[in-house]
Amino acid sequence: MRLLLFLIPALLCTTSVVGEVRSSVDAHLTASNDDASHAVSHASAASAANKALFERLVGTWDVSYEIFDKDGKTRTYRGEVTYKWILDGQALQEVWTSDSLNKVPQPYSTTIGFQDGKRDRWTEVWIYPAQGMTLNVSGVAEAERIVLTGRDDAGANQRWEIDDIQADSFVYHFEISTDEGKTWRALGVNHMRRHRA
Repeated sequence: MRLLLFLIPALLCTTSVVGEVRSSVDAHLTASNDDASHAVSHASAASAANKALFERLVGTWDVSYEIFDKDGKTRTYRGEVTYKWILDGQALQEVWTSDSLNKVPQPYSTTIGFQDGKRDRWTEVWIYPAQGMTLNVSGVAEAERIVLTGRDDAGANQRWEIDDIQADSFVYHFEISTDEGKTWRALGVNHMRRHRA
């Protein structure tokens, strides 16, 4: 009987402790779920912002190229670029043409871009077959501009920036850094104007 009298309060205390532990675990799980939902919501918002800015580029654009040589000279060319969604809207392809080798602009490179869900960044792969060149860049929309960064085959930092995006124009800047971003040199600027048939 004495043992029974001792066990009843002990069981009541244990039940109370279990209840407190269960409440604490439930509260922690709810907070964790809220944090995870917030992170997913933030990632979805960033993804939507990236895709929305690139959506504005879909179509054909006339390009005025300015290429800056190391000696300070500027070369100018003309061409076109077409942006279109491929793979059921999962990727954006750019096909670039230039009159650098011919009076009539010829295709010379292509870029495939997509929203990388794992890294929550827009990623692009640029391919220039004639020169055997490829370059991977990635980044996010920053207000009304897009900044993409990566490293070229020589290990130099590359920075591509699309800004001043209007309904019928935008500007594309290309820069390089060989000192880990301490200083940047402009490689070129593409002035884009919506093509009118």
